[in-house]
Amino acid sequence: MLSDKTINALTGISKATLKKGVRIKHLFRIMTHSPDLWMLAYTNIYANNGAVTRGIDNNTLDGMCADRIENLIKLLKDGRYKPQPVRRVYIPKKNGKRRPLGIPRGDDKLVQEVVKLLLEKIYEPVFSDRSHGFRKSRSCHTALEQIQTVWKGTKWFAEMDIQGFYDNIDHNQMLLILEKKISDRKFISLIHLFLKAGYLENWKFHGTYSGTPQGGICSPILANIYLHELDEKVKEMILRYNKGEKRRMNPKYHRLKKQKEALTRRVKNAKKTGDVFPWFMNELESEIKVIDDSRRRQPHGDPHDENYRRLHYVRYADDFILGFVGPKDDAVHAMSEIRDYLAAELKLSVAEEKSGIHHADEGVVFLGYHVVIPSGRKRLSRHKCGTTKDGRTFYGTTRSLNAQVALRIPTGRVWDFCKQKKFCNSQGTPVRRDNLLHLSDYEIVSTINAELRGLANYYGLAYRRPLHLLEQIGLQSLFKTLGNNNKCSGTAIRNRMKCADEHYLTFTRKGKTARLKVWKLKHVAPKPDAHDQEHHKFKASGMVELAERMYANECEYCKKTGGYFEVHHVKKVSDIKRKNKKALWEILLQSRNRKTLVLCVECHQQLHRGELPSWKRD
Repeated sequence: MLSDKTINALTGISKATLKKGVRIKHLFRIMTHSPDLWMLAYTNIYANNGAVTRGIDNNTLDGMCADRIENLIKLLKDGRYKPQPVRRVYIPKKNGKRRPLGIPRGDDKLVQEVVKLLLEKIYEPVFSDRSHGFRKSRSCHTALEQIQTVWKGTKWFAEMDIQGFYDNIDHNQMLLILEKKISDRKFISLIHLFLKAGYLENWKFHGTYSGTPQGGICSPILANIYLHELDEKVKEMILRYNKGEKRRMNPKYHRLKKQKEALTRRVKNAKKTGDVFPWFMNELESEIKVIDDSRRRQPHGDPHDENYRRLHYVRYADDFILGFVGPKDDAVHAMSEIRDYLAAELKLSVAEEKSGIHHADEGVVFLGYHVVIPSGRKRLSRHKCGTTKDGRTFYGTTRSLNAQVALRIPTGRVWDFCKQKKFCNSQGTPVRRDNLLHLSDYEIVSTINAELRGLANYYGLAYRRPLHLLEQIGLQSLFKTLGNNNKCSGTAIRNRMKCADEHYLTFTRKGKTARLKVWKLKHVAPKPDAHDQEHHKFKASGMVELAERMYANECEYCKKTGGYFEVHHVKKVSDIKRKNKKALWEILLQSRNRKTLVLCVECHQQLHRGELPSWKRD
């Protein structure tokens, strides 16, 4: 739990950063005089799988203790702390290339997390609402929802891709941007040390003269701070470009409306006087209906109104797109202005082959979604509006298309996913998953459930029809895989698992019969707002719980009190659960469903040597 002193300091930072022209001071002092802030940083990252991933040496978050935190603080105070180079590895990208990833040492991860916490207090209150990458309560889905909600009537999409953004961030420019909000030489110097720490690849040192290492804990927020300058530039462009409160009325819509009103008055007057033949009255009413249908299919506002302009902008990390309500020339001019700004002010270049302007009918792919404004024929749909007092139902009509943004799954995305995960062969025929045959039935269903659920949940904002193909191919592949393990056909397995309109795998756990439901498209989860709130509550309580265990001065294995204690980490509790033979300390972790165990130094050393005796628990 953070002390009142630390809470007041962090609150003061958030308030001061909103004042124009104010630069934040004493950040380095807060770092070196707030051990509880370091404890918060540790609880933020200890549960990550990377907590026990090694950097250039064996230094990980395993073995964390209060003395280790105090030692890091003392090194910072004395000016003797120096971050070590990161270990560079490569991870595959979708296009077949590889992305470099830098893995820091455990101590450097902790220091970076403290720096990140302070930077978030400074910059989160001032970051743009149009920025969604690597920020709390924001995601790809919030960026897409903003486009879907706000970008109505857009005529042109402009996509721009920054060439090697993370590798080309200019260090001097980065420091100048930080100095606009921060007046603390020691704190900025510490960030500079991380930027120029370098990396080891095949045990050869390479200096870093630009860029931030992907994989570093500070890298995402530093990237957002750097591109916040772009957000401010586009904000200024929006203020210049936008004009008009609303569109003028579409002349064609207005003309049809007047025609309808004139004919309606004519019919009304004829009914009063009764001097019109019935067959002629029917013709007039039919003509009114035709005119009204034509009117409803026309936009109310004039799409060519020269006095109405809108510029939209959304950014997720280094991916951003712009939307224009106006002519294409405006999009060309805006792209040129942004290109010049990136080159002159941020020392970045645009990848021309990945950038371009697209008409709203064509759409653009952004964050894996196809963002488009369909221009198809506007359809009138009849819907129930309510009931009268005497119980009669009355209906109304709406236009199903009104220049609204549609989010779709890109063509071929489901097929590519199914082939990549080996749900089907190159011809699209569902096949068994040979790479899962060594697993138990429970593990097979759990694995395939997770894969199908992951893709379907990500595309939960899109039109779902393509996902029915995912469900069909995925389930057929699942039943064929289970059939192979059970020496029967996929159809027999499907029939055996069927229960009403669901399918369940029945298995035995601890002598009791349990069931695992097979995932289907109808199980797609709703928006995770409530889950996110619960998740934050859990993290807050997790911090208190772990801090109490660390400072309890008791070994959770041998119950020894007094002396030095360290926190032992495991990468995944699931790895322990899969073991057939478990050590006593592993059984203890599994029973608590924890990734950490507070041990005395003697027990911790014995555990790493594989010599931890069971009699200490007797």
